[in-house]
Amino acid sequence: MAERFKITDVYVLVAVALLLSVALLINSLGFITLEVGEFHNARDYALSLLEFNRRLASDLEVPEDSTRVRFAYENLHKAIDNATTTEEITNLILSDMGAFEDTIREEADYYMTNWLEWVISQDPNLPKLTDSTEIIIHFLSDNAISLEGGDFLDFATVEKIRSHFSPKGIGMQTVTIAIDVDDDLIKTRVIEPLSELYPIQHMQNQYKFLEQEYNNLRSLTGYSELTGPGIVISLMDAEDELLFNENNIIHDVDVQEIVHSLFASGAIGISVGGKRLVVDTSIRCVGGPILVNYDPIPVKPLIIKAVGDAEAMNNYLSSLFQYYREKRNLRVEVSVESEIRLPGQSLR
Repeated sequence: MAERFKITDVYVLVAVALLLSVALLINSLGFITLEVGEFHNARDYALSLLEFNRRLASDLEVPEDSTRVRFAYENLHKAIDNATTTEEITNLILSDMGAFEDTIREEADYYMTNWLEWVISQDPNLPKLTDSTEIIIHFLSDNAISLEGGDFLDFATVEKIRSHFSPKGIGMQTVTIAIDVDDDLIKTRVIEPLSELYPIQHMQNQYKFLEQEYNNLRSLTGYSELTGPGIVISLMDAEDELLFNENNIIHDVDVQEIVHSLFASGAIGISVGGKRLVVDTSIRCVGGPILVNYDPIPVKPLIIKAVGDAEAMNNYLSSLFQYYREKRNLRVEVSVESEIRLPGQSLR
C-alpha cells in the first residue's frame, strides 16, 4: 500500500513538472505572458508616462513650484506604487493620467495668459493711449500668430510674444487683453471666455488646432512619419571566431530590452528594422528570423532608430551595451543623428 502511494506521488510530480514546462515554453514563445511580467511592464509603462507628463510641464514652462501640478504628480506616483494588479495600473493610465495632463495644460494656459498680460502692460507705448481698447492675440498652427487691435504695440513687444509662445504644446488658441484707460490710470486685464465673444473665430482656431493635434498624435503613435534628432543603433551577432553559443547571438528579447530602455529614457518614436513601433507591435523570434509587426526584418545588421533626447537615451543604454560587448561579444554601434526619419505604420 505504501509502495502504491510512492508511485502515485512520482506520477503527480512528473505531471506537475510537465505542466510547468509547457507553461514556460508557451510563455517563452509569447503566446501568453505571466501575470507578474504583465504587471511590471504595465507599472513601468505608467511610470514612463508620468515622467513624460512631468517633462511636458517643464517644456510648457509651468513653474516647478506649481502646487496643482506637484500635488497631482505626487498623488499619481503614489497610486502607481501602491497598485497591486495590472487592472489597477490600466485604470490609472486611462483616467488619472489624462487628468494629470489636463492639469498641466490648464496651468500652462494660466501662466501664459498672465505672462501675456504682463508683457503688454510693460509696452513703452501704453502711456500714450487716450482711449480704452482691446488686443486679441490668435495663436494658430505651425507657430503662426496674428494680432487684432495691437497696432500701437512696440515691435519688441510683438517679437517677444511671437518668440516665447509654443502653440504646439498649449491648447489655448486666442487671448484677449483689455486695456482700460481711466484718466491717467491705465490697467490691463484678461477677457474670457473667448467662445462667447468671438464664436466663429474661436471655432476656426479650434478646428485648426485639433487638426494639428490629430496629425501630431498620428505621428507620435506611429501611424504617420516622425522626424527629429535621435540615435541609430546597429546590432550584429559576434564575429565568427567568437561565436561559441546562443549567448553570442542577438535574440528577440535583446531587441525588446533595448526598445523598453529607449522608451524609458524618453524616446518619442522608434523603428526596428525599418518597421515603426505602435501600441500593438510584437517583436518575436519565430525559428530563425526576428519578426516585427509580423514581418521579418534584416539582422545583418539589425538597425534600431529612435527619435528623442540622444544624450539621455545614450546614457541610459550605455551599461546595457557595455554588457553586450564585453560579456556576449555582440557588435554594437551607436551614432547620434541631427535628423532621423521614422516611417509611419499603416493601419491594419
